Amino acid sequence: MPTVRAASVAIESVGKRFADGPEVLANVTLAAQPGDFVALIGPSGCGKTTLLRLLAGLTLPTHGAVTLDGVVPIEARERLSFIFQEPTLLPWLTAQRNVELPLRLNGEAKNSRHERALELLRLVGLESAAHQFPRQLSGGMKMRVSLARALTRQPGLLLLDEPFGALDELTRNRLNEDLLRVREKTPFTAFFVTHSVSEAVFLSNRIFVLAANPGRIAGEISVSYPYPRTAEWRESADYQRLVARASAMLRQTQNAEGSGTPS
Repeated sequence: MPTVRAASVAIESVGKRFADGPEVLANVTLAAQPGDFVALIGPSGCGKTTLLRLLAGLTLPTHGAVTLDGVVPIEARERLSFIFQEPTLLPWLTAQRNVELPLRLNGEAKNSRHERALELLRLVGLESAAHQFPRQLSGGMKMRVSLARALTRQPGLLLLDEPFGALDELTRNRLNEDLLRVREKTPFTAFFVTHSVSEAVFLSNRIFVLAANPGRIAGEISVSYPYPRTAEWRESADYQRLVARASAMLRQTQNAEGSGTPS
């Protein structure tokens, strides 16, 4: 497996407004060290996905600065990958060919991209499904293919926008474990948007709670439990306390918004 270097991220006093609309993000500042797994939680409309798009260089801040390893994201696109809410697989390509696609677009030789795709499918536990088409795969399997495809770029930064939100709880939990297992073998810095507090606690070492109108950071929770993390940890008192703490912070943020009290 090629050596991967996790990225550092800096977001400094960032605000975002689209055209003449309301401010979507206001004065967002945070920094992520190489290897951090950052979860973003908050109510709908608080700018979580907009923040990911800023990190990906898909949109620019109205003011402030976003940098990846010291440069703006548009200059570091080869260092990042984005996994969306839907797997976005091409239905006429097999799982292997879907994983190969970024390598093919970059002009990599057929044999090389074939070997790399199989290596990544093996990493996500889908080598046996390499020749199946998306219609033959379950929702969880499709997301594994999407993850394998994202890893072809050997990203230093992986951006994930609720990738497991449409899956049942059992499948989601299993994919959480798979994602962390993959991360042990291919290190990256991650920003993960989710509406699930329990998912945020299980995956991340840092959780940022965002408030809305405009989107801003209302609080941060550190999850110091070491990796690797197993399914058994979900049953522990420490895990349950962290879930309760994050849920309370999120609830407090939403209540403050509802009452008009600044957070």
